[in-house]
Amino acid sequence: MQPQQTGGMTQHQQQALMAHAAARAGQMNMGAPMQGNYMSNQGMGVPHGMHQQQQQQQQAEDDIEDYALEPVITARYPKEDYPDQPLNIRLPQFCHPEGTDFIFPTREYKMPRIHHFVLTDSLGGKQYGTCLTVYEEFFPPGKEGEEYREKKKKDKSLPTFYAPRVLCLLSTYPYLSSFRTYLTQLYRLATSTNVMTAPIERYVQNICSEIPAPPPGAFEVKLNILGSTVRFWAPPADQPIPYVSLPFKVLFECLDIGNVLFAWYTLACERKVLLVSSQLSLLTVCAEILQSLLFPMRWSHLYIPVLPRSLSPMLDAPMPYLCGISRENFPYAVADISDETIVVDLDRNIITLGPNTPDLPPLPHKRRMKLESALKANAGEVFWEARNLCKEDVLNIRAAGDEVALSNLLGKAGAVWDEKMNTRDDAFNLAHAPDSMTLEFNDDARIDANDGKQSRWDAVQEAFLRFYVAMLQDYRKFLPVDASPDARTSWRGSDGVSEVRFRAEDFVLAQSPDFQPFLEELIGTQQFDDFVTKRMYNAGNAPDVTFFDQSIDAKKNRSKLKFKKVETPFLHSASAHKDLKSADAVEPTAEGLPPLPEGQTAYMYKMWPLEFDESLFGRPRPIPKIISAEFDRMNALKSMLRAQHGFADDTRGSGGRNKSPEVTAFVLFFTTFTSVIGKELAKVERKHGTEFGGTALDVSVKSAASRMSLIEIDDNMEVARTIAKAQIDLAYHTLTLMQLRKLPAEPVTYK
Repeated sequence: MQPQQTGGMTQHQQQALMAHAAARAGQMNMGAPMQGNYMSNQGMGVPHGMHQQQQQQQQAEDDIEDYALEPVITARYPKEDYPDQPLNIRLPQFCHPEGTDFIFPTREYKMPRIHHFVLTDSLGGKQYGTCLTVYEEFFPPGKEGEEYREKKKKDKSLPTFYAPRVLCLLSTYPYLSSFRTYLTQLYRLATSTNVMTAPIERYVQNICSEIPAPPPGAFEVKLNILGSTVRFWAPPADQPIPYVSLPFKVLFECLDIGNVLFAWYTLACERKVLLVSSQLSLLTVCAEILQSLLFPMRWSHLYIPVLPRSLSPMLDAPMPYLCGISRENFPYAVADISDETIVVDLDRNIITLGPNTPDLPPLPHKRRMKLESALKANAGEVFWEARNLCKEDVLNIRAAGDEVALSNLLGKAGAVWDEKMNTRDDAFNLAHAPDSMTLEFNDDARIDANDGKQSRWDAVQEAFLRFYVAMLQDYRKFLPVDASPDARTSWRGSDGVSEVRFRAEDFVLAQSPDFQPFLEELIGTQQFDDFVTKRMYNAGNAPDVTFFDQSIDAKKNRSKLKFKKVETPFLHSASAHKDLKSADAVEPTAEGLPPLPEGQTAYMYKMWPLEFDESLFGRPRPIPKIISAEFDRMNALKSMLRAQHGFADDTRGSGGRNKSPEVTAFVLFFTTFTSVIGKELAKVERKHGTEFGGTALDVSVKSAASRMSLIEIDDNMEVARTIAKAQIDLAYHTLTLMQLRKLPAEPVTYK
């Protein structure tokens, strides 16, 4: 993750919310907490043949179970939206991706669960959500609920009903594992212990407003909560691979090497990809990891790693996408899935291609073998170890032709994997808790940072980086000599062709024949266009581009100056982490609060409060001086460079607001064109909606007029539908034509 240079988590980067389904309230969010309510509607249904008292009791229980609960935010921090990042109105749908229309009280208690999601704004900026869903006792609102509560106190045999409540932490930073640990430990601290020395409000304020995102490559910020140490850190700016905090091991446990490579390759070629899993927490983590493997490219198309049930029609979008959906919602989305979609089943290690999926170009054989060899050397056994298997044993049994032994072995392995897989979403399964970053990452970073070796996941990331270095090592030769915004006299230049452009065709033709099929595909992608655009117009302020160019130089120097090639690893996130200064986060304080009641030594909660008590919030304390001084130093350096060289703002961070030409073009297109689609239908409805109202006509005349008008309405509606369909077809074919013609976005136009 790449923190922004101005302020970290302390400056409108995080929100906390809560949401729970019931007639009372629920809660969702982080960085600013919020709570969500659920409105209720009663249902009916009484069994026959019972005594009146039993019937009344059964009726009351059935009524509770038939409540339809609607998520509503009941508490949040901060109370007001940040001006540049208002709270997304679809937040409840992402907190309840199984569908907000299907939430009912249940007699079955469910263990707390965790999932993550990603929201993308109109400028390409990302917000990462971490949700803790807990099931708490539910009583209907009003008199009915009070009566049932009183009856239950007297009769312990009456059933207990539960409804979900969601605590949601939102942030512009992908610290997914760290936020998971913080949320679960905070909930345990508040509801299961008697050692909480400050109210919940102060803890919420602390994580949202007082704990800074550390400057890149400078500090590690440590936070202790209920015996767990949560760490936030970012790699140096000259090593801009921003995903060191992601548990790479998870992806390689779900998919074998071949399928990891195939999933990455489909994204590199910008196909439609849908991830499927029974565990919601896997979807976002695996989607983020797959995106990181595209470096130095960046995915800039539709990205919804956890797709709510209500948004499943987006799976028929005419543009590439990377989406994820739960196995529970998958049957409801099948009809919407495009026939070009590639479905990646994370639970079963299966990839399915749609019947009309465009063919993928072949990868250069030598480069593919090198990439595959590097992955096998560093992560080849992860998939098998997750199932208590050894790959050699499987291959030996298969070679011996013993089908019975092979079936038994794979059956046991499947049971092991299912058991492990089914606990991924369990909130209090803290085996992954980051005692040092995350266990998944740190467990496999078994190196001494002083010996110069990489962690295995650095090596995995670098294997993909080296692939791009080899494929694009000559790309700079085909950049325009003068790429300044003033270098052209017109939008298209002379003869209708831009004078300042990357010579893509010349670049492809100059490469080895086995490279050309892949490169022809790559240069037509939006991610490559964005990369070249950044290199042409903003290279001085784009550390990721600079890092990639230096990686190319290192490869060339290694081959030219050495008789025997010496490996020069580019990535050293583990050793970089070792060199970081450590800063302890300020802890929540009870300063300025009224004293606790006599005999009470700690704040204790039966359940998470429905609303926050505004009087318990204090004034946020400033971030530690050692960190604020580093921010000031970096901002001063950035201002100096901007004054000297005119560099634009850095938007490279994962949470940055990426104003890419592609995003801008899509926003402009859809905001203008969608205002036209459906206007004819609306006009017909307005014209005929009041045609029969308000006049005292003769019945026979009115009936005749009605019959004629109904025929006219049918005709008009049919015409309006035809127009609307043509408008939608036009939009679709326009996008298709742009893709086929490989029309690049004009960066200067949107600058």
